[in-house]
Amino acid sequence: MNNLDWFIFVGYMLGMVVLAVYLGKSQKNEKDYYVGGNDINYWAIGISTMATQCSTNSLLGAPAFVISVGGLLWLQYELAVPLAMIAVMVLLLPFFRKQSIISVYEYLEKRFGPGTRTLLSVLFQFLRAFSTGVTVYGISIVLQHIIGIPFWIAVLCLGTITVVYDFFGGMKAVVYSDVIQMIILYTGIIFCLYYAISLAGGWNEMWKFFPSE
Repeated sequence: MNNLDWFIFVGYMLGMVVLAVYLGKSQKNEKDYYVGGNDINYWAIGISTMATQCSTNSLLGAPAFVISVGGLLWLQYELAVPLAMIAVMVLLLPFFRKQSIISVYEYLEKRFGPGTRTLLSVLFQFLRAFSTGVTVYGISIVLQHIIGIPFWIAVLCLGTITVVYDFFGGMKAVVYSDVIQMIILYTGIIFCLYYAISLAGGWNEMWKFFPSE
């Protein structure tokens, strides 16, 4: 790690916080905080939804799964995700927007009572906690090796910055930070593919690694 690397790393983290504080200034009520005032651009929501499905687990776990098990089996999982999202966006989201609610749990309380809302919201928190824990664990290992900082410091930095910009910026901060992360992610993937193909000896040499069938 040189000074430029540290500048980019620290600058990005601070930039997320500054963005959240800036977006948070326009919040006037809970609707602004939890659903962005329902005025977030559709393209930003779409990109944010894509970014939510693409985490450290995708970049580290998916290639390992394909190598050990096979690409076709993984492809079955991946094809199910966009199809499920299309169904959710076409069938469920219009219905919930008409209800003028902040979350699906609010609808559950209206439909089935507070007990159902509490049970499912607590269950979601547990499931999300374990899922997020695995994601933070994976990226912290990467930071530990790349930056050379202790594992616990990487976890603390990631967790603190994420909580801070979520707390101050609300849903808008989450969505627009996802957009920025998606741009960085795909730019990085393109560069990695370019260098990987170059190291393999070019396109022709790369195709030789694939089975003839």
